[in-house]
Amino acid sequence: MNSRRKFLGSLCALTSAAMLKANSFSDEQFKWDEEWDVLVVGSGFAGTAAACQAIDEGAKTLLIDKMPVLGGNSAINGGAFAVVNSSFQKVRGIEDSYELYVKDILKAGLGLNRMDLVEVIAKNGNDAYEYTLKKGVYYRDALGQFGGHSVPRTIWPEINLGGKITIPLQEYIMKSGGTIRTRVVLDDFVRDDNGKIIGAKVRENYDFIFDPLKNEDDNKSGIVKFYKINGGVVMATGGFAYDVNFRQTVDPKLTADLDCTNHYGATAYALKTMMRNGADTVDLKWIQLGPWGSPDEKGFGIAPVFAIPAFSYGVMVDARTGKRFVNELADRKIRSDAILKMHKNPDGSITHPVVICDSIGAQGTTKANVQRGIDKKVIRVFDTLKELADFYKIPYEGLKKTVDDYTRYSKNGKDEEFDKPFFKFNDMIPDLTKPPFYAWQALPKVHHTMGGVKIDTEARVIDKNGNIIEGLFSAGEAVGGPHGASRLGSCAIPDCLVFGRIAGKNAANLAKKEKKC
Repeated sequence: MNSRRKFLGSLCALTSAAMLKANSFSDEQFKWDEEWDVLVVGSGFAGTAAACQAIDEGAKTLLIDKMPVLGGNSAINGGAFAVVNSSFQKVRGIEDSYELYVKDILKAGLGLNRMDLVEVIAKNGNDAYEYTLKKGVYYRDALGQFGGHSVPRTIWPEINLGGKITIPLQEYIMKSGGTIRTRVVLDDFVRDDNGKIIGAKVRENYDFIFDPLKNEDDNKSGIVKFYKINGGVVMATGGFAYDVNFRQTVDPKLTADLDCTNHYGATAYALKTMMRNGADTVDLKWIQLGPWGSPDEKGFGIAPVFAIPAFSYGVMVDARTGKRFVNELADRKIRSDAILKMHKNPDGSITHPVVICDSIGAQGTTKANVQRGIDKKVIRVFDTLKELADFYKIPYEGLKKTVDDYTRYSKNGKDEEFDKPFFKFNDMIPDLTKPPFYAWQALPKVHHTMGGVKIDTEARVIDKNGNIIEGLFSAGEAVGGPHGASRLGSCAIPDCLVFGRIAGKNAANLAKKEKKC
């Protein structure tokens, strides 16, 4: 504990004033290698949205990513996007409101959320959705209800993949005069005598080496360059879920044996760079586990995609008893905590809970997704409940009673055990009576870091004295505050897109202001 406090203290002790002196340069001291209006660091939802918006504002824009491929976590996520009052809700007669959305987010976040940031996300999510449509993103005609949401409000691109959003945005950047570069890592900022960010120190031809137990600070590969930035730098660098050393510093329970859904580059390197430059941080200790991971595959995989209909239209049972133990549509923290509480046996072994839905519930995702899960032996299919119980060694009588009870609850529209909401799918409420039955084992995995740098509603980074660091913006998972203790499922994309656009616009406006001077 002392080492943890010492580590965090050493980072937080670096005030912006101290770093100002270390990182202040004049144009006479060295030659700028390149000049840009806006520099965006990170190529996921937040970064691509920021770059698109900056370009729309007329800024000469460069987007960089330290990895050899674009997209980060966004490219591999499930593409779930919560939108209030979307056209998808309206045609289905779903009544929703910003106030209800905010209430759901605050409940999941245990009330620790920054209300001002939450309201910005809620009120601008539909605009962000419309913006992606204009940039070439296609969405399928489907609407889902994620755990913790009061009503169905989640949509998806044509395939359950975040890359179906980021790739069209990246294509727009390239065809609209922007520049994208991979294998470029940002090491530091260049600031003038007043503390404004006027440039960036980067390394091109960077070779990222994946080792979750090592410190990325030790990687010295690449060629140092200095970019002059007329407007601002947008840090859309994501979270640090795969940085085992850093995440254990803020939450010692999250050891290396826990699997992670993130891409390999999800480290704290960029966060620490901002902290060294005086950026204040919020909620670093809150790290989310996704309750829909599977022990039968590594990383994100297919289970989270199939979990959407399985949790919505089915049950999760303790394989030792066949009984339910949590509301399958509770928020992620509640479900993950419940799984971790029940799955350890007295001898230290693990019994994974089993999630079950019937053939009607399985139609809540695409046939291709179901088949992928079957091919990978993550999803199993059974003609009878008895076969399912025998395969997973679940007491059959216990499982049968659970299913019978759930069928009765669904027909009556009232879950007497956990108050799970029921809603129609294809004009019927799936009730676990239509074989074949689909099942998979659940295992929470490290998924999302709620903490990050502190920003205001204009996406400007705030220092530890409460002052704006002029020229520095941040958006997406790099930011702390919107999600409190636990992010509500399908709320990452609206967060990233909304604040990415705000950051890109404001960074571009700074460049316009500089050019007028």
